[in-house]
Amino acid sequence: MTSLDDETELIKGLKEGDQLSYKKLVEAYWIELNFLAGRLLADEAIAKDCVQEVFIKAITKIAGFEARGTLKAWLHQITVNEALIELRKKSARKEDSLDELMLEFDETGHYIDHYHGRPVSQDALLESLEVKQHIKLSIDKLPTNFRIILILRDYEGYTTKEVAEKLAMTEQNVKVRLHRSRLALRNLLKPVLREQQ
Repeated sequence: MTSLDDETELIKGLKEGDQLSYKKLVEAYWIELNFLAGRLLADEAIAKDCVQEVFIKAITKIAGFEARGTLKAWLHQITVNEALIELRKKSARKEDSLDELMLEFDETGHYIDHYHGRPVSQDALLESLEVKQHIKLSIDKLPTNFRIILILRDYEGYTTKEVAEKLAMTEQNVKVRLHRSRLALRNLLKPVLREQQ
């Protein structure tokens, strides 16, 4: 959406059942929501199904939308909720371990493989398409139960308390998993950080 007026007009059209407004909604938010669902689910096909369900729910529930926040934030919320529903369906199996992705320590408690490069600015890293792709692939390698927390906290901006409520976990458990996720991601990104020197 380009402006608040455009969003207000779109919401009005959606609430009136205007078919063109439905089309505009999908065109405006498909890529963004598909990207979010893909990050959470790590499966493109399931992510597309999830986003289709998001649009169906958004259209059927638009009458109850109150403009306390933006339409974008509301759609993100629905996407996160739908992705979590999808993940719960698969979570009946044993929880995946993060151990194989973690940094290794020697008997003195120091990293076995030290990072020897110079620090790289975040801006320099994010300018590289190759680095962006490597970051996405690295996040996708994280076990679901850790990846979700990392994405919700570090990319979607939810608070620890909000993540804990969404996942029915304690805040302490969220903090521990977030810390371990960040360490594992750092370990996975070591090769690309070195290449940027």
